[in-house]
Amino acid sequence: TICCGRPLMQQGFEKQANTLKEKNTQLILQSGIKTLITSCPICFQSFTKEYNLDIEILHHSQYIERLIKSGKLKVNKSTLKTAYHDPCELGRGCGIYKEPRQILKKATHLVKAKHEKEESICCGINLGDTLIDIRQQTQIRDAAMNNLMYKNPDQICTACPMCKRAFNHATDFPVKDIAEIVRENMIKKINIYGYDEKILE
Repeated sequence: TICCGRPLMQQGFEKQANTLKEKNTQLILQSGIKTLITSCPICFQSFTKEYNLDIEILHHSQYIERLIKSGKLKVNKSTLKTAYHDPCELGRGCGIYKEPRQILKKATHLVKAKHEKEESICCGINLGDTLIDIRQQTQIRDAAMNNLMYKNPDQICTACPMCKRAFNHATDFPVKDIAEIVRENMIKKINIYGYDEKILE
């Protein structure tokens, strides 16, 4: 697929956004897929709320949680303390708070941020934002970082590539996507074909 079109829509380029949506819809329907999985909360919100697709649409945190719950994906529990950042589009935008935390409780030692879920602080970056400058974005990002460091975690986790990028620009402190944390603590590969296979590095 190509860009979901939401950043263009947010900036007022409705015609161009609709062109992308039409092309994406065509590609998806031609593929014959039953489930669409995206790691980007912006894309997830766009496909679930702005497209008219008669298929299952999942954020990758939902899919990973499903695999762990079914036993197809097995993880060890790390002793590292991990603070989770709720991405705006995934949390406040789509109400997904439970699945990422369920994953992290299995794969690591989850610690609280000072403000979480609906009260989580934005990473400061939005592809559709044209109102605030880089200085203001940096102030918001730094406030989010301070919020996540409340319980002195060993690492920060998020479920949005844009949030991860924003935090990585701020610090050398470990910031990881939730899929990376799962991969680091996997016991076996996903059992798709009816047999178990050790992870190949």
